[in-house]
Amino acid sequence: MPSLTISRLTGYATFQDLGRNTAQHLGFSGSGAADEYSYLLANQLIGNAGIEQTSTNKNNTPAAIEVTLGQLSLVANASCQLVITGADCQAQVRLKHGEQLAIKNNQVFTLSQGDELHIGSPKTQVYSYLAVKGGFLAKNWLNSASQTVNENALGFTEAKLTAGSELSFRANETPLAEKVTQKNHLNHNFHRSEQLILRFLPSQLWQHLKMSVKQQFLAQDYFITPQSNRMGYRLTGDALTLEKVTNTLSKPTNFGTIQLPPDGQPIVLMKERQTIGGYPTLGTVIQTDLFRLSQKRPGEQIKFIPATLAQAQAQLLAFSLKFQVPK
Repeated sequence: MPSLTISRLTGYATFQDLGRNTAQHLGFSGSGAADEYSYLLANQLIGNAGIEQTSTNKNNTPAAIEVTLGQLSLVANASCQLVITGADCQAQVRLKHGEQLAIKNNQVFTLSQGDELHIGSPKTQVYSYLAVKGGFLAKNWLNSASQTVNENALGFTEAKLTAGSELSFRANETPLAEKVTQKNHLNHNFHRSEQLILRFLPSQLWQHLKMSVKQQFLAQDYFITPQSNRMGYRLTGDALTLEKVTNTLSKPTNFGTIQLPPDGQPIVLMKERQTIGGYPTLGTVIQTDLFRLSQKRPGEQIKFIPATLAQAQAQLLAFSLKFQVPK
């Protein structure tokens, strides 16, 4: 079985696909790629979109390696084609005879047996995605190969990736189609460098807030804190004070739920969120903006703006059509 071997890992890397979106009622996190845009782009560029997976996996896009802040090296045990998307990790390939080559994001490259790929620390953004032609082969559980930190000990998915881990992949010698290798479909504006404005669908609680509280929330420039992770992005700004909220019963959470804990500093729930929560909720950030948020680092600023359901659906439909992914 062709594979890549992790020779060095000082950062954090996991298998990720589109997640197990139908498992939350069972008490398990939805998980999945933090930045679906970069994950799907990687599989599109390498020609994996729509590859048939195992009969127990309804997710037709193979898992990729999600690398958090880089620092990963892999040795090829067989010839393969790969692509890196997301955070620009200053990747290099050291050929088996010693020569080193720089690798650019969003460009397919080939490793021969014995070549080593080095993924460095990105200067901006957080997550890089490594996809291999044919797709990585990883254990599936509840229709997904995605690994989750808080559930990894259960043993349902692949073991935690460490130095020495073998990453098997499906051999595929089919040449890349010309339409796959073209770059004119890349959206260079998806991850913009300027301040991110998060569009959200207001909650029922939001509708009953005082206008002064709403104006304070919408006018505030929030900073992302170092406590942010795949479970939730914690924000800091002028504390938002709500009048006594009588309904504090725990209820299901969503990808993008905006929680307001007692300290008045919002939390935006992300891919590895808890399944229920009791904090008051101001609304839900639309999905495409959450993919953008995932690539923002601590210290960067964001703002919020209300959106309509029709606007959220239109954004998600356009995104899904681009990658031919059912939502």
